[in-house]
Amino acid sequence: MKRTKGFTLIELLVVIAIIALLLAIVMPALSLAKEKAKNLSCRANVRSLSLALRLYSEQTNGKLFGYHSGLYINQLTEHIGELDKVRYCPSTKVDDSINYTAWGSSQSSWTWNNGVTEPEHGSFGLNGWLYSQTPSGIVSKNMFEARGYSNTLNTKNSAAVPVFFDAIWVDAWPQDTDTVPVNFNLDRGSGGADPAFNHIHRLLIRRHKGTSNVSFLDGHVESVELEQLWSLKWHREFKRDYDKRRTDNKTPIYTRQ
Repeated sequence: MKRTKGFTLIELLVVIAIIALLLAIVMPALSLAKEKAKNLSCRANVRSLSLALRLYSEQTNGKLFGYHSGLYINQLTEHIGELDKVRYCPSTKVDDSINYTAWGSSQSSWTWNNGVTEPEHGSFGLNGWLYSQTPSGIVSKNMFEARGYSNTLNTKNSAAVPVFFDAIWVDAWPQDTDTVPVNFNLDRGSGGADPAFNHIHRLLIRRHKGTSNVSFLDGHVESVELEQLWSLKWHREFKRDYDKRRTDNKTPIYTRQ
């Protein structure tokens, strides 16, 4: 009787080892490609929000709505085609079961339930220095009038003024005095116990491997390294010398983790 020749155990193990090796080589590349695709989609969404704000400002002589006018998503709805897509970064998850106001994180969206019929969710924040008015509980009226862009969005050096960005909250008022503790959690981020301090914490999240997608008043979008956030012109008097500043205990203003 003639036997059919088959694989020996050793040959089978060699084939399995080769397949495992190929998977080990291919999987990181596929993961990297997937992350790049998410990042590009996120940048496109940030750009769409920024363009919607520009369309809005063209109808209001260059002025933005006030802080108490409501969430920016509701203000810009008519200027955004795919709102439910644009409001999110693809790297974040949305929990629709949350119906109370809650901070987001590097991998989850924030939830806003303040004066709305249904909770709103999103992944991006708005530069609070652009509002036409802002609450004195965050920054004083005199400070806002001196530093904010409330008079007009058609400001000089618009390419350096941030508009929307990856964040754990709907808005932020970064200041050049904002510092970061060494043990800061880049996955969770922080809204801060006191809204008057360290608003830059709302942007410091490990969502895109140490970078944040930021749109600017002139319409362009950049992928900005977290420590470079201090180099942006958040308000009119912002001192962009992040690389020279130190905290009170002489440690760097930002510590990469």
